[in-house]
Amino acid sequence: MQLLKEFPAVIRALLTTSLVLTIGRGLTLPFFAIYLAQHRHLAPDRIGMVLGASLTLGIVFSLYGGYLVDRFNKNGLIVFSMTVFALAFFLLPLSAGVMSMIVIMAMINSAYALFSITLKASIAEWLPVERRIKAFSLNYTLVNVGWAVGPPLSVALARTSSVLPFYLSGLLAAAATLVLAWLLPRCGHPPLDDPRINPAVAEKINFRQTLRVLRRDKRLIYFTLGGALGCLVEGQFASCISQYLMVAFDAQFAYRVVGIILPVNAAIVITLQYAVSRNIRRETLMPWLIAGSLFFLIGLTGFVLAGSSVPAWMIAVALFSLGEIIITPVEYLFIDFIAPAHLKGSYYGMQNLSTLGGAANPVLTGMILAYTPAVTLFYVLMAATLVSLWLFHAGFRQNFPAATATAGEPR
Repeated sequence: MQLLKEFPAVIRALLTTSLVLTIGRGLTLPFFAIYLAQHRHLAPDRIGMVLGASLTLGIVFSLYGGYLVDRFNKNGLIVFSMTVFALAFFLLPLSAGVMSMIVIMAMINSAYALFSITLKASIAEWLPVERRIKAFSLNYTLVNVGWAVGPPLSVALARTSSVLPFYLSGLLAAAATLVLAWLLPRCGHPPLDDPRINPAVAEKINFRQTLRVLRRDKRLIYFTLGGALGCLVEGQFASCISQYLMVAFDAQFAYRVVGIILPVNAAIVITLQYAVSRNIRRETLMPWLIAGSLFFLIGLTGFVLAGSSVPAWMIAVALFSLGEIIITPVEYLFIDFIAPAHLKGSYYGMQNLSTLGGAANPVLTGMILAYTPAVTLFYVLMAATLVSLWLFHAGFRQNFPAATATAGEPR
């Protein structure tokens, strides 16, 4: 890809790996709820338990994972996380009970979270500020390319065997791990020497002190809470819709719709995300968040009205995706602005806690579908969107300028 050529070799390798791992996730995760229902015969609330518990375990680990990124060699963490990621996909089809599935899915989510945090911290370490935004945007685009490729390929493979997508995911991750294990040690050291980093502080600060810094930054707290509700709305939307369609219609229609709407979502992101993100600036973040939330609300309304019309689902997802391409880059930019230089990994790890909203989504979805009319799900997500916007606004009312304290304390 032409845009990759302007980055150092290590960043090119990590961005390409991000694409490969996302293809692997796209092969399996969007259809995992359907797989559990058809081949493991689990009820909706049990499916929600498996998906929600494993996501929660992985996300909670990411807070400590961010601390590890600040303290230990990033190359070793990347190879370790990818090895666990690959192994877990080979083990998943062999798991028999609910608890074993939760543990293995937690391994997948923890490993991917550690890789994702390390990637963000590496971008901040290797690139100057003006190029980080472009790298974040490119990674986001490549992730969505992966989501565009993975699900249709999974649908084709599943016609032969329901476990083939899992094994292909493991093979892709294993191959990428071997390549990075050979390449990363040959890429040298980051060229940047950030004067904001106090070496003594960076070396001595422990996990408890790191948590104290994170807890005292109100901007980070408000944005993490707002991001959690935003992630409740969009972080697991494919799994959420597949659960909804399984209840409201049937498995065949669910496969058909999910296999189409994910490429639609990815196409919107791939074609429009860069055009949107290059116009986002710190002074205009709040207006962009309002616009993104509005598109979420319009898209959710479209889900309510779509019924059995596949074109209607495609239009609703396209509108919903416009909210995604606005809100996700804004959150990345905000964290990069406020994070002290020696705590980038920890701040990204804290931000990753917002994906607890995504972990709560399958549980909430399962409960709503089990005990209320199915369409209630989308009304609940509309309310979550409005509360999320209020929390973002509360965060902007705090002292906004980027934190520059050398002792680890945000201003």
